Amino acid sequence: MKKLLLLLASLSLVLAACSGDKEETKETTNEETSTEEKVNPAGDMMKFYLSISNSINEVDADLNAYESAKAVEELPEGAELKTMQDAAKTAADNAAAKVEELEVPAELKDQQEAIDSALTKMHEAYTLKSEALATEGEVVLDEANAKFEEADAELNKVLEEVGLAGSSILNEVSL
Repeated sequence: MKKLLLLLASLSLVLAACSGDKEETKETTNEETSTEEKVNPAGDMMKFYLSISNSINEVDADLNAYESAKAVEELPEGAELKTMQDAAKTAADNAAAKVEELEVPAELKDQQEAIDSALTKMHEAYTLKSEALATEGEVVLDEANAKFEEADAELNKVLEEVGLAGSSILNEVSL
């Protein structure tokens, strides 16, 4: 229910941000009149940012369930724990694959390097989570979470660079 509410709120923001997405300006020269579209990096970034969280949220429910249970120290025991960890590992693998599939839109070419760096760190974070969940004994996700926080900070810089308010992709995919 929280994800649905967050998705609706996010879509409202996208619609508001995109309503003035592309502006047309007329540029007159001595010989001819041409129409040129201005690119709106804020709108393009908002769409792409939402696609990141939507892609991950499609596949990470079991990972979120595991991490939530671990955070409040309510993990099951025995075979039930193993089943939960296996499902979380699969979700982490799927999330890593989803991140890897993301392509930065051409309209964000000026932010390409920073976005690619953030996506690489996000992919590494999910890979680290998968590896941690595959180990025997206590699952420690600290390194993976730190890597994800780095990616989150890098994406925030890009959001602010294009004139948007900072956000937390970590919070958006951890619901």
